[in-house]
Amino acid sequence: MDSKSYDGGIASPNEAFPIHEENILETGKSTVDSEDERNVNPPVTSNVSHKDESEPLISNSKVNRPSKSHREFGVQSKNGSGYNTLQGNDRSGKAPLNPNGTTNTDPERYAQQELSFKIHKEYRLFLNNWKWFLSLVVLINTLFLVGVFVSEFFIELIPPASRNESFENVFLLFIALIGNCFNLWFNDIGLFSQWDFRIDMFLISVPVVNFLILSMAYYTRKRMNFLTMSVFGWLVLTFGLSLMQSYKLKDYITELHGDDNGNRHTMKEWITIGFRNTCKIGMLILLFLITLNSILFTIDTHNLNDTNHYTYIDPAHKRSIHLRCYGVDKEDSQQPIVLYEHGGEDTSYKSGRWIEELYHLGHIDRYCIYDRVGYGLSDSVSAPWSLKDSSEALRYALVEEMKLKGPFTVVGYDYGGLVARTFVSDNRELCSGLMLIEAWHEELLKKKYFSRLFPGDDDDNSGDDSHSDTQLSYRFIEKEIGKRRGFKIWWDGMWSTIGLNSHYSWLVKRRGSRERIYGKDMKHEGKFLRTKFLEIVTSSLLSYRDILQSNEKIRNIKLSVVSSKEMIKKSSLWGDWQRKLTKISTKTKEWKIVDGEHAFFENSNAKELVQDVLLRLLNE
Repeated sequence: MDSKSYDGGIASPNEAFPIHEENILETGKSTVDSEDERNVNPPVTSNVSHKDESEPLISNSKVNRPSKSHREFGVQSKNGSGYNTLQGNDRSGKAPLNPNGTTNTDPERYAQQELSFKIHKEYRLFLNNWKWFLSLVVLINTLFLVGVFVSEFFIELIPPASRNESFENVFLLFIALIGNCFNLWFNDIGLFSQWDFRIDMFLISVPVVNFLILSMAYYTRKRMNFLTMSVFGWLVLTFGLSLMQSYKLKDYITELHGDDNGNRHTMKEWITIGFRNTCKIGMLILLFLITLNSILFTIDTHNLNDTNHYTYIDPAHKRSIHLRCYGVDKEDSQQPIVLYEHGGEDTSYKSGRWIEELYHLGHIDRYCIYDRVGYGLSDSVSAPWSLKDSSEALRYALVEEMKLKGPFTVVGYDYGGLVARTFVSDNRELCSGLMLIEAWHEELLKKKYFSRLFPGDDDDNSGDDSHSDTQLSYRFIEKEIGKRRGFKIWWDGMWSTIGLNSHYSWLVKRRGSRERIYGKDMKHEGKFLRTKFLEIVTSSLLSYRDILQSNEKIRNIKLSVVSSKEMIKKSSLWGDWQRKLTKISTKTKEWKIVDGEHAFFENSNAKELVQDVLLRLLNE
């Protein structure tokens, strides 16, 4: 046969050996009658008719290839290669070869494929480095959170602590940790959505506004420290990284597919995006409520702030208490200065007014009332804190700062009775008398976890029935005096950061600033709850030791004890403890049982009887 030329080479098989349709069997093989012709002419199969016989057969063969998703680039391929094979060019980035061995010479297509490969490679490199960086950020956030938690509630590792410390720093760092974990877990290009920009911008703006509000008022600005500023800065950095990540992913999507392709997602991706953005909106709501609480607290402290009644409690002048003394300039007075220690769930504003009445009625010449550290407008305490710490702080404020020389008759109510006993013990030369009103016994400082879990006899009782009665009585006492458990305080303290009770106080109850700072709603404030938590942490260790050591030093102090008739009726254990308090001194002058509940100052008759007991002690 004669051979025809094909591009200057050998003739194509279709031209040299034409195939007729009638010779094609169902099996796709051509039938040839002659044995010689079959040896010379091998069978050729084709399922495609070629319009142009000059093109190779393989170039137009229809092969079903799966279409690539715009989100699949950069994913590990099944054949183990680092990148999925890009359509139209191999991993080397070189232009693909035609089936006849020639190079594809389409420059525009080749340039586009080369650019696409470079973008894919940059994205993979960015993603790898970004995950390493975010892993380091999460580790730092975790260490920061643990350090602040230990420093603010157990032992001061990051001095100096804020003078207005609460649960806010721990709460904000926990939100930041969640945000950084989300940045690490949800950084795939397929999880980008336009909502990320809006939410991240708000998440950055709200903490900035919160910090600016706290910086505007004198009271809160003076009590902020570097740690508080660092926490706010870290929170802004967290959501700033999230915003930067969103911009970076958007840039890759725009370079590869245009602006519209960034919102095309699978159902699984939409579910993941919905979960992430729902959590972010939840964090935004929490930060918004925290900011509202900061606004309310700033307004309250600004309304009540009295710069003339703050007294430092340490030589370094790092912390101060809200202390008010009246008539102390009367040095010729023969009457002792009445020093009032308020209870564990109130301040002198709530439970000390009966002393103010005596002063205004002219029955007493001099008196001092104050808010212990962590209460009212006084500064927060540093961890750990015990009864002896409270006593030393009060002595420095009265003697070193106020220059008072005494003598003092110390009146202690509720938990303040323990503080009063410790103060008198440590300053026996300054104190002439001690009055205990519905005061705690030191047994209340014990946690008694095991005695609540396992049956057994009480120290002063015998028999199963007496033990059961003692347990019920103990729980009743804890409820009446407002003693709290550690976990309950921690839980209430964390939620106090968003200030739901404070907002309810002024929106629904229409209460003023005094009630939130000094009065009924103070028990919901984060600073107060943190103080109660510290009291519980050290109660069975440091404070119990302090009160036992004070007993020997107050054996010769003039003492009066006032107890509630209703409390003794409802709890024989409370009556036993009150009787024991009358025996801590050999110079007990009076044990008066008055009508009313534990909060005696809410009963007018009980209040008058307590005033009479104090006047008799002063004039003794």
